Amino acid sequence: MIHDRFIKTNEEFYLFHICAPCENGAKQLLWDSLTSRLPLLGGKKVCVCGDFNVVRCDEEKRIVRQGFRSFDHSPFNQFIDDNGLVDVPLCGLKFTLYKGDGLSMSQIDSFLLYEEWCLAWPNCLHIAQLRRLSDHCPLLLC
Repeated sequence: MIHDRFIKTNEEFYLFHICAPCENGAKQLLWDSLTSRLPLLGGKKVCVCGDFNVVRCDEEKRIVRQGFRSFDHSPFNQFIDDNGLVDVPLCGLKFTLYKGDGLSMSQIDSFLLYEEWCLAWPNCLHIAQLRRLSDHCPLLLC
């Protein structure tokens, strides 16, 4: 977690950078841990961002293996709802992670914001840029 102020406006903000584990049980422990910390920042400008290693719905994932469906998005959606977070829609590219096979891709990287952040900066955009060396696209919150 980073707690700081923007230079130009002197507005205080909190940023949680996430690199979630792949295993569902470990992810749930992360959601629970964040759920215990986030309420302490009620009324503050909070951004939870990074690689969540989970999609919110099946449309955010394209996989090569047919018949495989992951239902781990339900706990993630519950975490977002329970904490009153706003998922900033992705602009530009449809996916943020591209596997080496060139066929599997997903949107597992996100910006989740508290309402206070959205009220202060109502025109936030989540933009995925073209990737270079990494399998993840660089992201901007503008």
